Amino acid sequence: MEILQQIIDMDRAAAARAYAAVEEERRLSDESGEQSAKESREMLSAERARVREYCEKKEQQLSVKLREAASVQQEKCRQLDESFNSLKEQWKSEILGRITGA
Repeated sequence: MEILQQIIDMDRAAAARAYAAVEEERRLSDESGEQSAKESREMLSAERARVREYCEKKEQQLSVKLREAASVQQEKCRQLDESFNSLKEQWKSEILGRITGA
């Protein structure tokens, strides 16, 4: 009978060790999963910051190009205005001459 009790005790001890090992493995797995999730969040955050920085840089470059284009456009309009104004009197007299036949 004593041998049977020893076998039962050994079986219970083995079951308890197996349960403890499974629980430890589960805990380590959970910690690993949490660590992976944390690393993933950090990588995602870093990537978002990098993309945000890239977008800001491109927006600044675009803003500079738009200002340059507006400046060029204003200069072209100024040149056209000057050209028109310099020939305005001549065109007026030509148009009036054609209308009046003089």
